[in-house]
Amino acid sequence: MTEPRLPKPNPQVLFTELDDGTGVLLHLDTKFYFTLNAAAVIVWKSLAEPLAEPGAIAERITSLFRIDHETAARDVDSVLREMLEDGLVLPA
Repeated sequence: MTEPRLPKPNPQVLFTELDDGTGVLLHLDTKFYFTLNAAAVIVWKSLAEPLAEPGAIAERITSLFRIDHETAARDVDSVLREMLEDGLVLPA
């Protein structure tokens, strides 16, 4: 079974990673800032990987944080859905 393709970062969005592992996105069209926790930063950075899949991102989060795979997978889906709704990413 093939996992769905990931959306792509919107070129009108700037990303800044902070020293504590969190991050900030600035949508240049709307001028809105969005804060990302450390797990969401992993999701964002994974969007640049050509072969990244949601399950692999969830596995990476599971290996770095005290969270089970099922919860991580739900969180990845939720973050991607919110990013899409806010125009931070473009559909695959």
